[in-house]
Amino acid sequence: MKKLIRIFLTCSLIFGALLSWEEYSQFLSLGHLAVSTGTPAAELLFWNTLEPEELRYWPIFMYRCGRLKEKIESELPISFSIQREGTAGFLVNLEPLRPAFTVRWKERSFYITKGGRIWDKDHPSGEIISRKDLPQAPPFVLADTLPPPMNISGDRYLVTDSVFPAALLAEWLAGLESNGWMGHTRLVEISKREGKFLLKLDMKVAKKAVSVLLWGEKSGWKKTFSAVSQILNQLQLSGGDIIIDSTYTDRIIVRNSPVGGQEGSGK
Repeated sequence: MKKLIRIFLTCSLIFGALLSWEEYSQFLSLGHLAVSTGTPAAELLFWNTLEPEELRYWPIFMYRCGRLKEKIESELPISFSIQREGTAGFLVNLEPLRPAFTVRWKERSFYITKGGRIWDKDHPSGEIISRKDLPQAPPFVLADTLPPPMNISGDRYLVTDSVFPAALLAEWLAGLESNGWMGHTRLVEISKREGKFLLKLDMKVAKKAVSVLLWGEKSGWKKTFSAVSQILNQLQLSGGDIIIDSTYTDRIIVRNSPVGGQEGSGK
């Protein structure tokens, strides 16, 4: 017991000496903290999030950077990164996220980045994203039968990870771009049939409305796009509401309305 008491007293003495030395020399003090951002709302949130001890001691600030990053990136569409400057200095970079896709589900619209971050289009800090950085690609519309692209059970204005894979959206847009259909496509409707993604491209061709049905597997798109492009070039459109269904295994069906069989049946 006496040995434990001696150890406790020794540790207390050392700890007290360190505290006294720190008060005198302030070798643990946060020396320099700067914020680089063009977004006043993000900088205000950063300073309001800091605790007094994080501003006082640089080891505590560095230890809690993960908490700061998580809080700020969940409240604003912002990317948080930090650089060490010397022993006790830090530079915090707060950059607005750049949405690559617009996704609609039921009555709500969302922005999604290529990295998979998602937030409600009506987020109150919408001015953070400049107009020139908004998605220029046609919007995606998820069928009501699909789950929402983000968890909507909690705070409406959280920024979080997308439930719907952003890589898949990027792959589909790349396919439209490489085949020259991006400029004609007004929106892309997404549903599921037979366990696979089914896309419906709502297009404007020769001032006529055209819908193209195709499966979501991009591997077969080159052949499908070639055949559908030939049909579009040869077809004398007499009216709107033309559907070109390429989901069948052995043929492409062209019709004026979705009658005589289920769309995307693949039969």
